[in-house]
Amino acid sequence: MSVWFEQRLLDWGPALAMQGPWGDCTYADLARLQAAIRIDLQALALDGPAVFALVGEHEPAAVAWLFALAEAGHSVAPLAGNLAEHPGKLGEIGAQWIITSAGFGWTLLPRMSEPSAHAAFGQLRTQGHAGLVLFSSGTSGRPKAMVQDLTVLLSTYQDRRRNRLPVLALLGFDHIGGLNTLLGALATGSTLVVPADRSAAVVAAAIAHYRVAVLPASPTFLNLLLVSGEHHAHDLGSLRVITYGTEPMPPGLLPRLRAAFPRVRFIQTFGTSETGITRTESPEAGSTFLRFEDPNLEWKIIDDELWLRSRTQIAGYLNASNECFTTDGWFRTGDKVEQGPNGTIRVLGRMGEMINVGGEKLMPAEVESVILGIPGVADCRVRGEPHPLTGQTVVVDVVASVSDQEALRAAIRSAC
Repeated sequence: MSVWFEQRLLDWGPALAMQGPWGDCTYADLARLQAAIRIDLQALALDGPAVFALVGEHEPAAVAWLFALAEAGHSVAPLAGNLAEHPGKLGEIGAQWIITSAGFGWTLLPRMSEPSAHAAFGQLRTQGHAGLVLFSSGTSGRPKAMVQDLTVLLSTYQDRRRNRLPVLALLGFDHIGGLNTLLGALATGSTLVVPADRSAAVVAAAIAHYRVAVLPASPTFLNLLLVSGEHHAHDLGSLRVITYGTEPMPPGLLPRLRAAFPRVRFIQTFGTSETGITRTESPEAGSTFLRFEDPNLEWKIIDDELWLRSRTQIAGYLNASNECFTTDGWFRTGDKVEQGPNGTIRVLGRMGEMINVGGEKLMPAEVESVILGIPGVADCRVRGEPHPLTGQTVVVDVVASVSDQEALRAAIRSAC
């Protein structure tokens, strides 16, 4: 951990750093936990940087271990859930030690693995930097293990200004978006509020109880919040900012959100596990376009696909080909984008999601935005299916909020 961050822990000592099911944790508590962890690390008498698996969630012990390992120059792989869920991942990263955290406590276990010989770890050792190993979601196949320079990543938060608005941790501890929420909150002296689970009811209750001001979420969760009605069941008047990302925002959903939360500012974010979270801005309220405003990032569009190159880019995959990276360092994101005015872009979806109906190409989000605007539609999902004449046809699954489904089907056909 950098000296500037440790100094902030000391300066903000009595202020609340985290609140959750395990109780309250101040910045001074985090500093004390980290001091105890330093003793544990020294007792291991390691002869060089090692790879640690850190099994836990957003909780004081896990956060303190993350910072202590970064400070000591080790590599850490955050893994959410239980240890039994990750036997394959432990082998793929070559974890030599396992930490399981629970609230303010932890258990440290040896795994007796040989140090990884992967070039990505070798590069970090040469530079004297700590590493961060994240796994992709695996929705399109085997989860990819990627190695990022944790020392560089932490340095990008150094210029954050003090901000005491409570922030809710919705995305996971093992997700780049969840880590961005954590690091951003602690770098600014905010309080990170951790709900007991990620259901709409529990999250809404946590926002109301802790008077959360900032909610980072995905469009899917925000839609679930509206559909569930939990935004009416709880007092969410403390919310001032909702940031959304991790997937495209359906154009039809954003107006519904703004109507439900008229006092809230909506900010679109963008990032990938491969390149890190990027600073962006929206050209105007209610727009689903964004503009990159990050000195650590370069971007371009090749054949409608977004390419990125960043300071916080991963060193490579541990268990997959690096073919999505060019020889000159560009990452082909696989995101299909549309260019707007004044250097703005809008993410339409994944290139692989494109539906081709007899040569007419479209993205599921385009159709979903139309259907979500039809009265009686609570939610929907659009996909392509094989068709003998046109190659593909468009199929939609709908969650209805009305009983007359035949009339709703007619309305959908008419609108589409």
